[in-house]
Parts: sequence; structure tokens; C-alpha cells
Amino acid sequence: MYGLGNALRGGFIGAGLSLAVGAFAASNPVVTNMFTADPAGLVYNDTMYIFTGHDEAPAGHEGYIMNDWHIFSSGDMDTWVDRGAALSIKSFKWARGSAWASQTIERNGKFYWYVTVHDGRDFAVGVAVADHPAGPYKDAIGKALITSDMTPANSGVN
Repeated sequence: MYGLGNALRGGFIGAGLSLAVGAFAASNPVVTNMFTADPAGLVYNDTMYIFTGHDEAPAGHEGYIMNDWHIFSSGDMDTWVDRGAALSIKSFKWARGSAWASQTIERNGKFYWYVTVHDGRDFAVGVAVADHPAGPYKDAIGKALITSDMTPANSGVN
């Protein structure tokens, strides 16, 4: 049986350990020049690529304002390169705004960047394709891959 005495001793030991840890600071942030959201990683040829939305909302703004996605890359996980806005809402002629979460995969030597974007009625999934993870990317099919009318109505999932 554990008992109160053991619990108290364990509590004191735990408190002592937490006091001994001290404060530390995070280092090597990947992105320091802008706000980003929903990062997704991909490793290709010993390089880490991070695909992320670029949030342009000013301080104090409720919600987000995202019109494009950036790619960051590193060969050593220490030095990061911002490869710029590699994809934007304008990359999809059918899109009307509100960039959101994304994910990139490699298949058969091509890179497919799946993005969530508003199509004028609701959110939809678009897909862009490139020969290299850094791009350039172009709309793969010229229309939304998945639209809200393809999913169960009122599913409660956004």
C-alpha cells in the first residue's frame, strides 16, 4: 500500500526536483520574422522542409488573415531558409480566400501540397504539384479536390 507517508515524501522529493531544474530559454526558433500557423514537415534528401500558413493578422485582431503559405528548409536543423510564399490563394483560380492548414507528401517523384482554402461557399481542399519540395507549385487539377458538399452535412467538424 502506498500510504500517506510515502505520498508526502514523494511530494517533497518531487518539489525538490522541480526547484532544482531552474529556468531555461528556448533556442533556435525556426521562424522569427512573421507569424505562421499549422506547420507540416517533410524530409527529402537530408533536408527538412516545413510548409506553413502565413498569418498576416495584426496584433489584437480576432482570428487570422492568411493569403499564402511559406516553405522553410534546413539541412542541419540549425540554419533555416525562408523560401518565401511558395503558394497563395491566387494559385487556385477557383479559390476565394482564407488560406488554412496544409500538408505536403511525395509520391512517385512528385510533391503534392494539399491546402485548405475557401471556395466562395465553404472550405475546400485544393492540391498543387511540383517536381521538388521547394516548388514551384501549380494547381494540379484546376478545381477543388474536396468540397463541403462531398462531406456529410452538419458533421460538426471544421
